[in-house]
Amino acid sequence: MKKVKPKKKNMRTSICIVAVSLLVAAAASISFVSAGDPVPFFNGFHFPLYMQCDPKWGKNEMGTKGPGERSTICGEGCAMTSSAMMLAGFGIQLQGAAVTPATLNDYLLNNNGYYCAAGDCNNLNFTALEILTNTVKFIGETAPGPYDRIVHDIESEAVVHVAHVRNRTHFVLLVAPAPDKAFYVHDPFFNSTTYSYSDIADIIRYKYVRYPLYKQCDSKWGNNQMGSNGDTICQVGCLMSSISMSLAGSKIGIPGFGPANPGTLNSWLKTHNGYTSGSDLMESVIPKIAPTRIRWPADGMHTKNDIPLDTIKKYLDADVPKIVIANVMQGQHFVLVVGYQADSDLLLVNDPGFPRWFYNYSSDIVGYRIFDMHP
Repeated sequence: MKKVKPKKKNMRTSICIVAVSLLVAAAASISFVSAGDPVPFFNGFHFPLYMQCDPKWGKNEMGTKGPGERSTICGEGCAMTSSAMMLAGFGIQLQGAAVTPATLNDYLLNNNGYYCAAGDCNNLNFTALEILTNTVKFIGETAPGPYDRIVHDIESEAVVHVAHVRNRTHFVLLVAPAPDKAFYVHDPFFNSTTYSYSDIADIIRYKYVRYPLYKQCDSKWGNNQMGSNGDTICQVGCLMSSISMSLAGSKIGIPGFGPANPGTLNSWLKTHNGYTSGSDLMESVIPKIAPTRIRWPADGMHTKNDIPLDTIKKYLDADVPKIVIANVMQGQHFVLVVGYQADSDLLLVNDPGFPRWFYNYSSDIVGYRIFDMHP
């Protein structure tokens, strides 16, 4: 059989070569696992297995108009299909239904989800997935890093990984560690359920965020007045906005006002003596929103960084995580802590005021507000 030389791609996020010669070559180097073999899942995330060539969507055109070729989901949709599995596993919906390669592709087509580069117009725009949902944050496409770190991130739900395999021609979703320094995967094209760590050339990393990201200066509520001195949510609402994120992520609504967000929580606080004579929030009032589900513990207020980093990690890793709101910027700002990086002292955050997603435990944190919230 004459071998077909794969067309060179400059951008790697859309490369899913399906030439017959590549299929034959891959079969010789990858150990296949029976489709009936069980694949374990961690922490309740059950990612569906979608195949990019499924007739329900395989022939759908992807990509965007521009100076380059376009393909179909079957032809080059491995990264997009792997992303659809990830989003569906998180319970994210499009038009009231679970995300599939078809619905995600339609969304991307209508929301600048693809771009052209080096003659290829099928490249996936990672930020389009962030816009779709506050649940996913794109970290970057990097070298794999240590095997143990990837395992930790999978088990702790800190990071989700779409791995670049088969000599940088294909993407798969990592779902669990496997024996012999390998990973169980959902492969959207090949009949393979495991890849070795050594097979991975690089990884697209996404941070899973249990809590939505609300910006205090969002036009929907940024100009709303808080306390009696005229301060607005945009000006001084970082702590209140951080608490609203924790309530929303814990599936706790605001009685009489609807789902939790900075606007509804502020309205409730104004009618329940939630502020001092100025605009300072009264943390002890928050449990009144849902007395059986929220607790402001006696040691909830910390005016210095006096909680060990290992304790913060235990708070976040608990079956019912504690709510950790960190005081940063020399005491001038509050952010919701949503995770941590395993091999450093970086805390991953939802920042209501600034375009940041981490702060340094040892040099940035000057205090905490700790709540117990039960979903």
